[in-house]
Amino acid sequence: MTEMSKLEKRFVNRRGARAYQRLLNHLERAGQLPLAPTATVLELGAGNGNFSALIQQRYHPARIHVTDYDPEQVALARQNLERIFAPLPPTILVEQGDASHLRYPDQCFDLVIAHHVLHHLGDVPEILRGLDEIARALRPGGRLLYVEMFHKRAIRDHLTRRGFAIVFRERALRLFTTADIVVAVRPQQLTAGT
Repeated sequence: MTEMSKLEKRFVNRRGARAYQRLLNHLERAGQLPLAPTATVLELGAGNGNFSALIQQRYHPARIHVTDYDPEQVALARQNLERIFAPLPPTILVEQGDASHLRYPDQCFDLVIAHHVLHHLGDVPEILRGLDEIARALRPGGRLLYVEMFHKRAIRDHLTRRGFAIVFRERALRLFTTADIVVAVRPQQLTAGT
């Protein structure tokens, strides 16, 4: 996994709750985020933690793991979430983590969020290995919500080969390029990765 530059961090952390609210509203209208109060959520590359805060406020999942590869981003997310919730609920865990080597058990998450994160895993083979890790950690029927500007076809094709159902896909213009907003559902049985 690659670390972001100071400029990239500034850009990522600038993203406010309003943009995440619009995304969640859109996904809810499309019926794509059926999160039960018993759900366990993992956000990869959480940055300032705003997306996880919104997930907590809207859905009250049983547990949400807020992760980032960069220790500075982890500290920022913790500080931001403590400010929002004062004090931080025990259901929110802020942790340093590498999306390409998840330290969680198999089939433990109902939702994994990767908002503009997958391209940070490296080249396409590394991204596909990261997707395999996400698939391993998702429960059967669990959802992967990702937004990505790069390697979109390779990501979708890999998930499809693994048996995932792409249940939602939309394109959104961002910074003069088109990002895919995708919800993919993990099958009961995973097909071997390629």
